[in-house]
Amino acid sequence: MDSSWIIPLLVASFFALLLLRAFGLRRRRRIRAEYQRLLKQALDDGVLTGEEIEQLNAVRARGDLQPNEIRVAALAIYRGTLRDAAEDARLTPEEDAVLTRLQEQLGLSERDLRGDLAQLSRLRLLARIAEGNVPEVHSPVPLVPDERCHWVVQSTIADRIPLPEGRRSPIPGVPFQVMSAEPFAAAGQRAALRPASDILPSDVGVLIITSRRTIFHGARRTINVPHARAEHLKLYADGVRLEEIGRTGSRYFLMDDPELACAILLQAARIRRTEIRPARAHRTA
Repeated sequence: MDSSWIIPLLVASFFALLLLRAFGLRRRRRIRAEYQRLLKQALDDGVLTGEEIEQLNAVRARGDLQPNEIRVAALAIYRGTLRDAAEDARLTPEEDAVLTRLQEQLGLSERDLRGDLAQLSRLRLLARIAEGNVPEVHSPVPLVPDERCHWVVQSTIADRIPLPEGRRSPIPGVPFQVMSAEPFAAAGQRAALRPASDILPSDVGVLIITSRRTIFHGARRTINVPHARAEHLKLYADGVRLEEIGRTGSRYFLMDDPELACAILLQAARIRRTEIRPARAHRTA
């Protein structure tokens, strides 16, 4: 009996099964994408109608989508909205309300969102800071009476050294003026300071932001900049530039989370300026 046809048949069957599986996976991906698109579209107006629910259920049944696949689609919608809200490091009350509504409508639990809670908490902290509610933490250095410590972070201080004409290129960043009511928002192009050839780190230590001043406590030196002298800030991808009134040259502080430090420094300086303005007006009078 000739059995030479069996091996080719098995090989052909194997590849046919692979092909069918590939088609099946592609179809499921297409249906998952359709389900996610319809779900997002249904949630855009804030209300899930009966007709929309029926349409979603029909797509779910057609694709035999499993609960885990439905959960993945819901998480993708929530995380997309969270990512959009985090782009400028400024969570508005409207954006926060949308995220809360999405979590409820999508049926996402705290466990589902455990990988997103840190980012959401950070955004809510930035929102509280923008409203004037700066945090208070323990200070690693002695403070004067009535001075409060708002933030402590590991930092490297750097200086920008002069380069020959044409070799120095601008480093894009988001500027902030202390004497302005413009809210903190990190929207805009930001480059990193570390690759720049004219940014020279000079000391490593901690950056301390208090209610009265910015302190850099390093291994070799300590620098104090009263908030009354802080004039401009510039936010980069990995640091903050601080410009003082009456001082030539800027101070550059490199750190892991420059957005948070910049927001706290800006708000603390503005609050301090508001406090000392009446006292100066009274002395002038």
